[in-house]
Amino acid sequence: MMLQSLTVLDLTSGLGAIAGRMLAELGATVTKVEAGAGDPQRADAPAFAAWNHGKRSSGADLAALVPQADMVIRNPGLDHAALLALNPRLIDVVLAPFLPGPNRDRPETDLTLMARSGLMAIVGDPDRAPLTMPGEQAHALGGIQAVIAALTALRHRRATGKGQLVEVSAYQAAVLANYREPLTWEWTGRVGARTGNLLVRGASGVRQVWRCKDGFVTWALVDNPPMMRGMVTVMGDAAGPLAEVDWNAILVADTPRPVLEAWEARVEAFFLERTRAELGELSARHGLGLSWIDAPADVLASPHLAARGLWREVDGMKLPGRLWVSSLDASAPSGHVPGLGEEDA
Repeated sequence: MMLQSLTVLDLTSGLGAIAGRMLAELGATVTKVEAGAGDPQRADAPAFAAWNHGKRSSGADLAALVPQADMVIRNPGLDHAALLALNPRLIDVVLAPFLPGPNRDRPETDLTLMARSGLMAIVGDPDRAPLTMPGEQAHALGGIQAVIAALTALRHRRATGKGQLVEVSAYQAAVLANYREPLTWEWTGRVGARTGNLLVRGASGVRQVWRCKDGFVTWALVDNPPMMRGMVTVMGDAAGPLAEVDWNAILVADTPRPVLEAWEARVEAFFLERTRAELGELSARHGLGLSWIDAPADVLASPHLAARGLWREVDGMKLPGRLWVSSLDASAPSGHVPGLGEEDA
């Protein structure tokens, strides 16, 4: 495996835990260092398993562990110089809510990081409160950036032989994921707004998510004449005024919203009479650009996803499987959830 010679100490709790899991997926030996009663996240067994399976656990003193390690992943609190004194070649990866500066000591949660990033401002319906995505997204985004930075530092160490300090901000990682809104502000001076179920392009907006007979599908009226003609064809008489439109001569993005709503009412009635599978088959045959939306139960029961190895059993729990698969290595890393201090037994 890519990082099978790498030894990593994971000192994180919640924020950054996914970084250690990703490195373990790449073959590194990742040991979660837990003193006393261990990581407080152990109180939430499913969450702890999701973020930490594939790691080991030790309660040994850092003075004994650091000299043997290639890398430490941690949250703020330890002195970098003291760690480097124990191991001059150590890559010290610090994942913090904020980089050193005026915000570094502010209290934070995943929710507040998402709010400050601007991501919540554009998620949800315009007539309701902002939403955040499920799970701890800012913590995960920070962990992903920490892995990228750690691997960059590893390459630099191989060239120089010197240890490295890597500092990553979960807040900045969330801002990077929200790249469109800062650019929109810079170019136009406008702040993004929640558009809900509308994909806004040009002067108008088109609906994206639709109910059908047994769930939901995603599709939109767009400036794609072959796709629009295909939809008119499959709708037949139900297309009504859609059949009279010259799709090569208009811009859907600039069509007044009341006109679009009248057209969408026709599409909605057509979708409500058909199942996701029926609509998916029509889309495949006629190039409609439609996809059906799986509910959680559909994802868990999907034989297609199971055949692709999306799931793995981890200590009796069904969790997402490997983050990636390489044709050079088909072996699967351990899915075991580490028991507290099991390496010390």
